[in-house]
Amino acid sequence: MNNTTERAKSATHDAAHSAAADKAKGHSNEMIGKIKEKVGSAIGDHELEARGQLQNAEGKKDRLKGEIKESIEDAKDKLRAGVDVVKEKIAEVRGK
Repeated sequence: MNNTTERAKSATHDAAHSAAADKAKGHSNEMIGKIKEKVGSAIGDHELEARGQLQNAEGKKDRLKGEIKESIEDAKDKLRAGVDVVKEKIAEVRGK
């Protein structure tokens, strides 16, 4: 496999497992689950209602996973920025 193909596969993998993808997937499953739950309840189909509840719960899990990933990425960015400031200060002190 060439380098371009490997980078493309890596980018695709990263996008599919990103915080935004998890949040979108979760939100979608929550909405679909709520609809199934309400339809199942309305027509007396307890199995459909239960499947809807399960899909809603799985959606919440995925959405929260995405939010946690996003928080971790934000923390990483802030830490990197802090490290860069410290490096700059050290370089400044060494230069004096």
